[in-house]
Amino acid sequence: MSILILGIIILIPVVFYLICSNSGGKSSNKTASKAGFWSRQFQIQTTSKQKIFDWIFGVGLPLICFVFDPVVFKGSGFRGALLGNFKPFAYILSFISVMAMSAWLIWGAKLKWFNAFLAGIFAVGGIISLIVGIILIPFSLIGLIILIGILGFTPLLSAIGFLRNAVRAFHAAKPFIEKPILIYSMVLSAIFSLTLPAVVNLQIKRSLDNVRNGDVEMIRAELKTLKYAAPLTNFDDLAFEYYRVPPQERKSERIQALAELYREITGKNIENSAVLMD
Repeated sequence: MSILILGIIILIPVVFYLICSNSGGKSSNKTASKAGFWSRQFQIQTTSKQKIFDWIFGVGLPLICFVFDPVVFKGSGFRGALLGNFKPFAYILSFISVMAMSAWLIWGAKLKWFNAFLAGIFAVGGIISLIVGIILIPFSLIGLIILIGILGFTPLLSAIGFLRNAVRAFHAAKPFIEKPILIYSMVLSAIFSLTLPAVVNLQIKRSLDNVRNGDVEMIRAELKTLKYAAPLTNFDDLAFEYYRVPPQERKSERIQALAELYREITGKNIENSAVLMD
C-alpha cells in the first residue's frame, strides 16, 4: 500500500508537468521517422500501428487480465490476492480508463474540449498501470514458467498507451479551450478518476473490517452493502479470519454469521475455500 501511495505522490506532478510542457509541435514524416523510440511514442501524430497497440493494451488485454486474473486482484489456490485490498479501486479506475480510451480511439479530435478531461483520466490510468506493472515484475517473471505470467507485463505496456494518449488528448483540446482552463479541466478529471475509486475502496474496506471485527448484528447489517459490491470485492480476508479461529470455536454464533455471509455473497462454502494460511 505504501508503495502505491508513494508512487502516486511522486509520479502525478511529474507526469502532469511533462504533459503540460510538451510542445506538441508537428513534425514531418521524415523527422518522425528519424525520431527515437520514446520520442515517437509521445509525438502528437499517431500511426496505425500505435492505434492497434492502444486498442490491444488500452482496451482488450486489460479486460482479459481481469477475467483470467489468478492472483493479482482475485484470490488463488495458494494465497490471497497480491493486491486484493485494492480490487475496488483497480476495477473502477480500469472501467473509467477503458471507456475513455475507447471514446478517444473512436472519435479522437472530434471530442474537442472534452479531450481535456480524457487527458486527466489517461494520465492517472497510466501512472497507476506503471506502478502496478513494476510491483508485478518479479511475479510475472516467475509466472513465465507457466506462460500466463506474460499477462503480468500488460500494465507496463498499458502505461505507455495511456500516457502517450494523455499527451495527445491534451493537445487535441488546445484549440478549443484556454490553456489555464485546459489544465484545470485535466487536473479536475484526474482528481475525480482517483477520488471516486478510492472512496468506494475505503467504504468496502470499512464494511469488511466491520464484518471481521463486529458482532453478529454488525455482520448481518453489512450483508446488504457487500452484496451490492460483490463484483468489486475480494473476500480473502474473511476466509483468513475464519481460519484464524481455532476449530473448536468455529461453531460460535459470530463465526457462523461470517460463514453465512461469505456463502450468500460468493456462493461458496467458506470451509472449502482454497485460501491457505501462512
